[in-house]
Amino acid sequence: MAQAGAAVAVVVAEVTQVLCAAGGSLELAELRRRLRTNPGADALDRLLRDRGRFVGAPGAGADAGRAAAAAASERVVVAVSSLRLCRAHQGPKPSCTGLCAQLHLCKFLIYGACKFLKTGKNCRNGHDLKTDHNLSVLKTHGVDHLTYSELCQLLVQNDPWLLPEICLHYNKGDGPFGSCSFQKQCIKLHICQYYLQGECKFGTSCKRSHEFTNSENLEKLEKLGISSDLGSKLLSTYRNAYDIKNKGSALSKGSSSPAGPQGTSERKDSSGSVSPSAPSQEESEQICLYHIRKSCSFQELGWSCDERMTCEILICSFILFPRIIYTESSAGFHIENLDFGSMKFGRTVARRLSTASSVTKPPHFILMTDWIWYWLDEFGSWQEYGRQGTVHPVTTISSSDVEKAYLAFCVPGADSQAATLKFQAGKHNYELDFKAFLQKNLVYGTVRKVCRRPKYVSPQDVQMKQSW
Repeated sequence: MAQAGAAVAVVVAEVTQVLCAAGGSLELAELRRRLRTNPGADALDRLLRDRGRFVGAPGAGADAGRAAAAAASERVVVAVSSLRLCRAHQGPKPSCTGLCAQLHLCKFLIYGACKFLKTGKNCRNGHDLKTDHNLSVLKTHGVDHLTYSELCQLLVQNDPWLLPEICLHYNKGDGPFGSCSFQKQCIKLHICQYYLQGECKFGTSCKRSHEFTNSENLEKLEKLGISSDLGSKLLSTYRNAYDIKNKGSALSKGSSSPAGPQGTSERKDSSGSVSPSAPSQEESEQICLYHIRKSCSFQELGWSCDERMTCEILICSFILFPRIIYTESSAGFHIENLDFGSMKFGRTVARRLSTASSVTKPPHFILMTDWIWYWLDEFGSWQEYGRQGTVHPVTTISSSDVEKAYLAFCVPGADSQAATLKFQAGKHNYELDFKAFLQKNLVYGTVRKVCRRPKYVSPQDVQMKQSW
């Protein structure tokens, strides 16, 4: 069993490296051709269903009418990772304590060159990838074997904070600048968002720009320090990021497909629309209520380990994470480290599935998940939003308020303003950042960690609710 797990890890590592070296994605047939190891079509397809590491997307020109075999051979595989740059480490006053599972690295170094060093100024952000902290983070995420350029590609297409922001107002309304009131002074890119997603039906007749290299966009990219190498791959990187955010098409649903032609390597332009039959991210990451009611034939859900109830109790406890779980299998006693902070089970990505959030359904719906939001105070204790305590003033927002705002932020295409939520506690004003999961005091700049945890429901509670 241990040897099999090691063999899988080797293949996953090689697939990730091949994809990142090719710009973050490859057509499935070309990926098979480039692999040095030969895990077999069935084994490779099973590995590619791990959405914590890979996402499948339609290939060039794929549409609902394409024959199944042809569509399968043209699927694009995208490299996925939960690795991020530490937001608290960025800026003029880095505030991270070093206990995070994110890289302490300068954002502009990822782009190509630090703009501060280019102007002769000192940069307070990390420029050394080989610090003990960064090496530990890379190992935790299973990407310590990647070259620097491969790592940068993986980061840019997975970390939403790194990709230059697209102006949504430019993509609405009439006129050369859409409804963007800043026009040429806008710091965001003015480019067709549907083109970036591979879904622009107007093609060359589109009234929105399809060029990163026009004078306006090029000037903005140069100000950010985007290198020519990264700039040349921006289109495919945006499409990779779009597929990752939307979990691509269902590679996880398909069976093994024959290797297609070997001449195609990179993602191509596509004006086809997305198939309406593709499951949404929300649907694919929720537990089926019919399963809980014992009437669904699809049995895989929740934790896939022997100590699943222990895992559930611990992850619902905001005090106990991260925690080491000891599991015993039929092959003998072995130890794995399940880190609820990074959601890693050894080198494998862990994922907890849940039912729909209770704030999205009417009150009479049963078996919904109640999500509780906490912030970490200066004493190292987690405090629930909206709950009166003895040390801190109560916040003007509750867990329910935060959950509603968070789900609005998670909607694809949500406005950038949805990424933050302002509130008060006593005489202080705060801002909650959903991208970084941090809370910031708007006057003093104090930053606190934030976490979201499900309210624990025991098997007995579930049975009782089922009988209602």
